[in-house]
Amino acid sequence: MVPRTLVLDTHIRESTSEIHPEEVAVAHAASVRPDLVEGSREIWRAGSTSFTWSPVKLRRACFFVSAAAAPAVAGFWLATPLWRWLLLGWLCGIVLLIDGVRRRASDDTVVLSVDRRGILDRRLMSRHIEWQEIESIFPVNTDRNHTLDIQLRWPKTTLRQTRWAIRVGAYCQVAYGVPAVTISMLLLNGNISQLLHAVAQHRPDLLHHTNRGALLAAST
Repeated sequence: MVPRTLVLDTHIRESTSEIHPEEVAVAHAASVRPDLVEGSREIWRAGSTSFTWSPVKLRRACFFVSAAAAPAVAGFWLATPLWRWLLLGWLCGIVLLIDGVRRRASDDTVVLSVDRRGILDRRLMSRHIEWQEIESIFPVNTDRNHTLDIQLRWPKTTLRQTRWAIRVGAYCQVAYGVPAVTISMLLLNGNISQLLHAVAQHRPDLLHHTNRGALLAAST
């Protein structure tokens, strides 16, 4: 006759082995109090830095784009029919660019954010570039540069779901060693120093030593 305690122990082990990790995760999520979830969201927002479109910079860009139309307008009536069609296409492209700038100037949504998960640039992709996906960040001259160049750890995997114009950066990094991703602050509120400071709050080890030293000197 098998002891009762042994039967009970066997039954418990069999029941436990039938529980799947997904069921445990769902049960745990269902037991979380909503007020605690909301609190964690507030902490998440407090630990992030966000950048939006800059209306001033966009208006300046619109002025330069409009100036590019002057040669096309001046030469339109003097050109041959073939060149007129080319100039007309040029003017249509400029109109589309100005319309895009105008729409961005009225948009106050977050374009770029840096938080504990990583860097989210909605111009590049719809998800974060996780910190563990970043190999290093190239040195930045904060007096002249407006871009942040990023070398990815797994470029083809990280950029696999992006559009081709972004995805080609993965092949450029693999073939030529150039950064796979470039984040521009040219038309955003803020500057490259603020972006570097936001990165340093979460992963200062990814920054070049010259930029780390400059941030430490500025903070003292």
